[in-house]
Amino acid sequence: SSGINAEWPLRPGKCVQLPAPTTKLPREKPIPKPKLPTKWEAFAKSKGILKKKRGRMLYDEVAEEWKPRFGYNKAGGDKEQNWVVEVPGNGDPYKDWLGDKEDKTKEKVAKNEFQRLQNISKQIKVQSESINQTVKQANISTASLGKFQEKSKDEKKAKAKGKHKKFDPVSGNTASEKEKSLALINKIASGGVSVNKEKAANKELGATIKRSREAERENRTNKRRSKMGVKAQTNHFDMKKREVSGPGKERKKRHQI
Repeated sequence: SSGINAEWPLRPGKCVQLPAPTTKLPREKPIPKPKLPTKWEAFAKSKGILKKKRGRMLYDEVAEEWKPRFGYNKAGGDKEQNWVVEVPGNGDPYKDWLGDKEDKTKEKVAKNEFQRLQNISKQIKVQSESINQTVKQANISTASLGKFQEKSKDEKKAKAKGKHKKFDPVSGNTASEKEKSLALINKIASGGVSVNKEKAANKELGATIKRSREAERENRTNKRRSKMGVKAQTNHFDMKKREVSGPGKERKKRHQI
């Protein structure tokens, strides 16, 4: 505040616009996911129906005055005004049309309530799935993959995803390994497996040449060491080290220059 007062002395009627923040502060909790649309909202979006706010008051033509649309003393809610119902031309004249109108109204109310409960259950299901996924992720994040993690009531054991390869034991009964080897040999001998013999022979020949070269190199090194004494070997290798790296080599180059 002292820096701001020194830069912009506050006076009556003067406003100071501070620069936009550059540091992004981390959130404590993740950004809430948008709610799923209800059945009606999805239908209205597909049909392009826009939401319009209706007025609270409605004109009652029978009473010739404005009345609330819903609630007490609503427009068209007086039973004494609705004692006559228009019957269609092909309608049954002996049917209780007043009672049928009330039944349809009750059905609409029940249907709306059922859809409201369906929307609530859908939201709860999505939230519970998200919570379960978070709990599973937290459980398997430990070093033991949740093996020693305390579990809540009715919580299922977290299963590790991915392919699990089972390996045969390295000790114990070797009968299964023997059977597998014999089965493979029989399969190759019977011609069931196509083997590129030329490629296999070239690979084996290359490995043999490589082994012979390594053995020859090792024999040459052993002969050279046997001709030299222990002290001479030590001095020889020390000289080699000095030639490869060290301040002596740099000095030698300077004298030559």
